[in-house]
Amino acid sequence: MKKLLVAAAVALLCACRSGPPTIFVGEEDRKAYGHDSEDEERRAREALADIQEKVERGDLPKIQFEFDKDEITPESDPTLELVAQLLIKNPRLKVICLAHTDSVGTAEYNLDLSERRARAVKAFLVKEGVPPPSIRFKGMGYSRPLADNSTDEGRAKNRRVEFRVTYRDWDTVY
Repeated sequence: MKKLLVAAAVALLCACRSGPPTIFVGEEDRKAYGHDSEDEERRAREALADIQEKVERGDLPKIQFEFDKDEITPESDPTLELVAQLLIKNPRLKVICLAHTDSVGTAEYNLDLSERRARAVKAFLVKEGVPPPSIRFKGMGYSRPLADNSTDEGRAKNRRVEFRVTYRDWDTVY
């Protein structure tokens, strides 16, 4: 009997709504209330994925830094400029910049280096006109390798910058 009452209560709670449904007259109403954000976010994710695929194919330069420093090399500018344009075109978009290193050196040193490099990427994007609150950054050190760190080629793949897209409020992301 008790199980039946619990099941009935759960069913009633699931059927409850927090208010009347939102009725949209047209596409403009949907956009005015921010209900097209899923489509915007999907398009922005696709655009960012396209940039990252071009980098992987060699059609765009990889984001690189001076050896053992957080200074971005000039060859990285075209890629970062495309990312900046995407963020400027989508002002509600929020991006988390993740910088990774290879495993040469201590974990503490690489974590600090990756943090400084992620901060440098944010500074570049802000200089290009991206509003600072739309970018967060995090150094990952060598905690998430893509390839084997025992080879030069593997270490080169592990030294990278990634971007994660979100429209969520930062308080829910962090």
